Parts: sequence; structure tokens; C-alpha cells
Amino acid sequence: METRYHFPVNNSRRYLVILLLWAAFASYVVFSAPRLPDRVATHFDAAGVPNGWMTRAGHVRFTLIFGTLAPAFVVGVFTFIRALGGRGMNIPNTDYWLAPERQQATVDFVQRRGIWLAGLIVAFIAGIHASILRANAHAPAVLPLSDVGWIAGGFGVAILIWAVTFVVRFLRRPA
Repeated sequence: METRYHFPVNNSRRYLVILLLWAAFASYVVFSAPRLPDRVATHFDAAGVPNGWMTRAGHVRFTLIFGTLAPAFVVGVFTFIRALGGRGMNIPNTDYWLAPERQQATVDFVQRRGIWLAGLIVAFIAGIHASILRANAHAPAVLPLSDVGWIAGGFGVAILIWAVTFVVRFLRRPA
């Protein structure tokens, strides 16, 4: 049986939301850049002392490129999975979830989750930029370790919740 790809309106709205989130992220990076020094501390050791620097323009360019390509890659992968109708996807109870009567709902769910993951990545990269802003506001620059904990910890917890809820969705197999 041939699987036909369709693009529901709800997913169009989700793409719009991720685009607006990315636009807010890009605006934040661009408009906060003047607060950075010409030589930006961008990498720090375990004590929060800088050990890597970039120019302001280089940091902004890197942040915008990484903040675009990483979530775009995730959305692209999940859109590709949807376009394939879920074929090749390794989920529990694959035969059940990709049966013709459930296939569309399954790939819709997977794509929605991919868009959520892309949003989490954008938020994480914005958090990293915020911590670099804070670190460079001091003379000499120093990264508050609490920033690292909140940003990395928050992202880690969000990814864990994302992954667990993703897998649990497919572990359930209604009678």
C-alpha cells in the first residue's frame, strides 16, 4: 500500500511557531550583541575562568548559524521521517503504530515532537548566549557556575522529559 505524504494545517502552525521562536532568538542575539566586548570570552574552564575567545562578530555569527542549523537539522530529520511514512523508524510496537489506520497519526505525533525538540534546542542556545553575556559583563570575564547548572540542567531535564514521553507514547498498545 502506498503512503501518501500530506501536510496538515496544524503542522503548518507549528512550523510558524518554531519560525517565530527562532526569529525571537535571532533578534535577541543581534540586539544584545552590542553589550559584548570586542573580544568575547566564549569558553570557560571548570572554575568559570575564560580559556577561549572570539570576536564579537564571530560569536554572533557562530551563535546565529548554530542556532539556525541545529534546530533546522532536527526539523528536517523529523520531516523526512514523516515523508517516509515512518518506514525505518525504530519505535516499540512498530507494526501496531505504523499500521495503515494509525500511520498518519503516528507520523504526525513524531513530527510534532521533532518541532518541540527543535524549540528546546533554540532555547538552550539562547541560554548559552545569555550566560556569555553575563560572563562578559564582569571585568575580568567569569562565568557563574550557577548559570551552567541552570542552563545545562534545565536542558537536560527538558530532554529527558521529551525522550521519556516520546517512548512512553509508543510503549502503550491499546487493546
